[in-house]
Amino acid sequence: MRYASSSAVLSAQERIESVKAGLIAAIAGGLTALFFWGIKITFTDASLTPESILTIAIPIFCAFLFGITYRYIIRQDANPHLRSGALGAFALVRGLSQIEATWGDALPLMSYAVMLGESFGLFAIAQLAIDWAIGQEFVKPFGGE
Repeated sequence: MRYASSSAVLSAQERIESVKAGLIAAIAGGLTALFFWGIKITFTDASLTPESILTIAIPIFCAFLFGITYRYIIRQDANPHLRSGALGAFALVRGLSQIEATWGDALPLMSYAVMLGESFGLFAIAQLAIDWAIGQEFVKPFGGE
């Protein structure tokens, strides 16, 4: 069975559009991560450490990957299930991974809800930014050369 054809090869322009979508998502995700980090330091003794820098860098990278993937997922389709499914999949994978990593720490249940909420917020903001960029024709939808 043959999966790739000559029409499946991505052009340089398609790759550039994907990187643009990823960068837009990364910027939106980075601002969202900084917002959540700011809330955490307001209510805790947190300060800027290498670990806190990592807690901002990881969501930025995740949002970048989401942006690239999201552009391919939605293509030129108006199906809302593709949009919400992409958001839900990325948010659940990230949020549930955080919960799994901290499960033995005996955190209050509300902490786990916050972790999931942050993940959904991160990818929802990234999704809105990409949809806006596509609407403004700054980023072309996949297949929209």
